[in-house]
Amino acid sequence: MAEKERSVEEGLARLEAIAEELEGADVELETSVKLYEEGLRVYADVAKKLDAADLRVTQLQKALEEQAKKPR
Repeated sequence: MAEKERSVEEGLARLEAIAEELEGADVELETSVKLYEEGLRVYADVAKKLDAADLRVTQLQKALEEQAKKPR
């Protein structure tokens, strides 16, 4: 079953919740491994979205700079 699409903010919140769960003293090893795996997936998704947003901002900035260079 595929996980629902998360926003960056939701992903960061989930990563924080996973970290808090992993810091708990009574977490079983198998649960810890599953949480760690989920955390890696969520992190990769958030990083991908942040990279895409950074690329968009860079492209917009370059387009604005090019437009400013054009004579009017």
